[in-house]
This record gives sequence, C-alpha cells and structure tokens, in this order.
Amino acid sequence: MQPLADAPQDTATEWFAEELAAAATSAGGQVAMVERSAREGHMPPLLRRPEAETYRVLEGEVVFFVGGDMVWAGPGDVVVAPSDVARTFRVASAEARWLVLTQVSSLDRFHEFGRAVSRPLPCPTAGWPSPEEQHAVAAMGAANGIELLGPPGALPG
Repeated sequence: MQPLADAPQDTATEWFAEELAAAATSAGGQVAMVERSAREGHMPPLLRRPEAETYRVLEGEVVFFVGGDMVWAGPGDVVVAPSDVARTFRVASAEARWLVLTQVSSLDRFHEFGRAVSRPLPCPTAGWPSPEEQHAVAAMGAANGIELLGPPGALPG
C-alpha cells in the first residue's frame, strides 16, 4: 500500500484528438495514462524518450516497432518500450484503441505533442509536410525528453 504522503496530489482528465488523458501528479513528477484511438495506417514519427512506455491494446490491432523488435498486438496484449529505445507504431486494423502509461515532465506539452502527431497526414510515409512543422513538433516533444528520430513512417534501425 502506498503511504499517504506519496499519494497523487492532483488528478486531471481531458479529451483531445481522439484521445483521453488522465494524469496524477505526485512529488516525483506526473504519471500519465492516455487512451488513444486511430484508424488503419496511422503512424506517428519515430522517437526516443528517457521514459519507458507501456501500451495495452483495447480494440483492434497495432504493430509496435520497439528497437529491433516488431510486435503485433491485439485486444488484451501489453507491449513495453524501455527507456531510451527508438519506438513507433502503426495501426493494422480498420480502427484500434489502446492505453499508454508513461511519465511526463509537462502534461501540457505532452498534450500538445499528442495533438500534433495525431493529425492524419495526406501520405504518412512522405515525411514531414514542412521543416517548420518538424521543428514545431520537435520543440513540443523536447519538454518531455522526446527526441524525434524520423518522420511518420520511419522505422527503428
């Protein structure tokens, strides 16, 4: 059982861009759980973070690319991306829904980053729409130690 002094001090829930995010703030930072949903083919940029992320698929199929591993996950499956390992995913079914559990430094910037990479691109494998967009997304991610390694469609390695 967690001592009362370590219990979350603040909890917030917010919907955005087909996502539901809940975060609890404690003395050690913010633990965030995000419910994401996307349509077939959605693939965010390749990134690396100093925080581990745990994904649990609720509906559909998602292919996770974590380091050199490609993991197909369906309802009930859990995938862990360790800290400092390149990662991305691709929705493999018509639609999918999954949870992401991670730790963040700035919940607001994490929300902004999630919104920015949730927008469908006309051609997800064509790279960034513009250098300005790449720079803006990188700045949003940097607040939480998110390092962009490649555009949407890029794979680790």
